[in-house]
Amino acid sequence: MTNQRRRGTLQLIGAACLIVFALFIVVAALLFWEQIHVLRSWPVRQALVTRSEVITAPAGRHGQLYSAHIEIAFVVDGQPVTTELTSFQSENYWATVGRAAEFPVGSRQAVRYDPRDPKQVRMGADWNRRFFAVPLITIGCGVFFGLLAAGFLTAARWSGAQPVAARPCEPL
Repeated sequence: MTNQRRRGTLQLIGAACLIVFALFIVVAALLFWEQIHVLRSWPVRQALVTRSEVITAPAGRHGQLYSAHIEIAFVVDGQPVTTELTSFQSENYWATVGRAAEFPVGSRQAVRYDPRDPKQVRMGADWNRRFFAVPLITIGCGVFFGLLAAGFLTAARWSGAQPVAARPCEPL
């Protein structure tokens, strides 16, 4: 492979990684914006956990998928609201049981709800890593591709460099 061809290949891979980096950053920004919107504009209510259970569903050919289903009840503008949400999903049964145990029946939990659709709720919505996990993971993936892009583009620049011919030293 010629030096010029290698440089072109490295530049192409670097440019593709740069595009993927940009896409991840845009998606992460949108996800961060949505989470911040929830924290700033969705009201908080105390909800009563009316049901907390682990549900089993097939997860393809090789296993089971377990989900922690939580049913909660709360009041909005004097009207009762009951809704169900999936708090956690995993192929690990005991991890799912542990997550469901965080919401025992009869306990009170702070929830944020969408004022336009009170059945849309977020539990654990706060300025913490768990609530921002998806945007943080997305931005981490973006940074990974950004570093790959920088590496490939730097390698392309170095592979295109022409060696400097040795010249005898000239007297001053």
